[in-house]
Amino acid sequence: MRKLARKLLLALLLLGAAGWLLLSFFDANQLKKPVLEWLNEHTELDISIGRLEFNPLHPYKLLAEDVRLGDWLEAKQLYLELARLSPLAGQTRIAVLDLNDARIRLDRATELAALPDNLATITVDELNTKNLTLAWDGWEAQGVNLKLNDWQPRRDGQWRWWSDMTLSGQVRQLSHPWLEMSRIGLEGRIHRGRLELDGLRSRLFDGLFEAGLSLDPASRELTLDEPRFSHTRLQFDQAPPLPEGWTLLLNRASLQDLSITSPWLTANGIDGDFRYVEWPGQGLPEARGDWQADEAVLDWLRLDAHQGQLLGTRERLGLSLQGKAYQGSLEAELGWFPQQGRLDIDNLQLTGSKLEWLPDMHWPVPDLRIHKLNLSQAELLSMDPGLPLSLHGGQLFVADLAWSAEQWRPLSEQARLEGGWSELAYDSLISRQGGFKARLDDTRLIMDELAGDVLDGRARLEGSLAVYPPHQASLRLEAQDLALRRLSSWLRKERGFSGRLNLSAELEGELHNRASWDGELRLEGEDIFVERLGLDDWLRRRLGEDYREAKGVDPGLAALDLEQGDGFIYRAELKGPIRQGRWQLDGSAVQSVRHLLALRGSLDLAGGWDLELGAVNDQGCRELAIHLEESWRSPKLRLHQPALAEPCQPWYRGPVPYPAAGLPGRLTEAVRNLPQEP
Repeated sequence: MRKLARKLLLALLLLGAAGWLLLSFFDANQLKKPVLEWLNEHTELDISIGRLEFNPLHPYKLLAEDVRLGDWLEAKQLYLELARLSPLAGQTRIAVLDLNDARIRLDRATELAALPDNLATITVDELNTKNLTLAWDGWEAQGVNLKLNDWQPRRDGQWRWWSDMTLSGQVRQLSHPWLEMSRIGLEGRIHRGRLELDGLRSRLFDGLFEAGLSLDPASRELTLDEPRFSHTRLQFDQAPPLPEGWTLLLNRASLQDLSITSPWLTANGIDGDFRYVEWPGQGLPEARGDWQADEAVLDWLRLDAHQGQLLGTRERLGLSLQGKAYQGSLEAELGWFPQQGRLDIDNLQLTGSKLEWLPDMHWPVPDLRIHKLNLSQAELLSMDPGLPLSLHGGQLFVADLAWSAEQWRPLSEQARLEGGWSELAYDSLISRQGGFKARLDDTRLIMDELAGDVLDGRARLEGSLAVYPPHQASLRLEAQDLALRRLSSWLRKERGFSGRLNLSAELEGELHNRASWDGELRLEGEDIFVERLGLDDWLRRRLGEDYREAKGVDPGLAALDLEQGDGFIYRAELKGPIRQGRWQLDGSAVQSVRHLLALRGSLDLAGGWDLELGAVNDQGCRELAIHLEESWRSPKLRLHQPALAEPCQPWYRGPVPYPAAGLPGRLTEAVRNLPQEP
């Protein structure tokens, strides 16, 4: 009996050893093809495996290489270790699932919807990834090493990818067209459909980023708790977008040495704290915070070292600024209304600022409201060749003015402008110690005073101008002792001139319609020198010629004859009313060295004339009549020596006296008795 027992035991041992040896040489790849065909036929998984390692002695462990699942998952290695398999109950518990060198396209992961009923419930105790790549909706995460615990992705035949779990790990790089993060460390959980990360640390645009994160797909909210941005360099060509319907929330954000570079805003050295930010992906965020920065540039607006406070709602962005700007100091209270495209300047004060005007400058805001603006000790330098302007010691105060539809309008009855300057230069024209006071009502700009030292003299302007077409104007101008040499240098005309000029004018009419002007104009000049305008020599030659019969003269030849010498005018007075754009001259005259030239007729301010000029003798009688008509550029000229009665009838009895060096008696006789030029 004992021998039989020993033989049976030996036989069992031999059978066991033979089975163990047989199973040890078992090649699971031989079963791979029929099993995959069955799975693909019954589940529509479209799965393929390059190499399979499976030992029946360890039936709950499996290693697969070169795994592909549809077009959304590829893995170099997949290791599976089952803790429990109950096909009849539909319960599968995975102890360990490892994915190595895998790539998953999450936006294509829809092919797992159909699985056999015996895989109705799947629980994963531990899932590990190594060098995983995830891609979805333009996002890509590379080098993902994650550890997930206690995850149940499938329950009662339904996939629950967002089920509860704990997770931790690292991500080498996370990229998007407008975002770049690297060396990401994270630790947290998914709870009740929300991703909650207690610690998220990464490199962000060359800086550091730390935050707590909550992602809620159901309510479409991404929340960052106490985020810290340190030494971050943000660069983007357009505003970072959010998926439609999503909201970004920031609670107690901290900024340290943050920089922003974009087409519309550049800022450096930003430090600050924001109590909250809520942004729905478009429009303004609801936000509250304060910051300080080394510099900020918005289009051509520039701030240097400054501090700021922000209080924003969906309808209004409120800003308080204090610091340095344009080498001066700045204080500002601003409000921006994006839906209306409107900027409110509640208070803006600039002191000691040095401003530059560039050729391509434009005002980017279509609607502007200025409640209070105060500039003092300002300097302005234009870099535009078409606007050669500079200003020193500038003062400007603006109250209750608005700009919209390319039109200024008042915000209240107190709408006004006041200002002044120590020196204002336009090209070579310089004005010193000037100032102005103006008011604006619903229809008119009222200039109470515009005065200053200009052309070495003094000028003053007052009046009103309608703000709507046809821009009816009423102006009064007084100027004394103006130096014409300054004006000559500025005009850069072919004939230089110098002298002193007084001007008095009262005009009414439409600004751009000179034919509508009415009023009075008076010009008084002294010691006027004009290059290439030899008036005395020209008159002497004409008086010595025979014009007893009126003759037409070529104005071109007459002008050429005038250019043979220079002219000097001791005194000139031109005065008269302006009616419908025509200046009616009477009692006007020009006193040269040897002659007195009187004027009557009219000058059309639009560019024509109908003038009678006369070279008069010491009795005021005209001995040479000069008639100018047609346009200024192509005039008609007629000369005539009228016969004089005895005694002659004076043609001019005005305030300009006959020159002391003038020829006595009859001019024609006196000129003809002069010695002939060699």
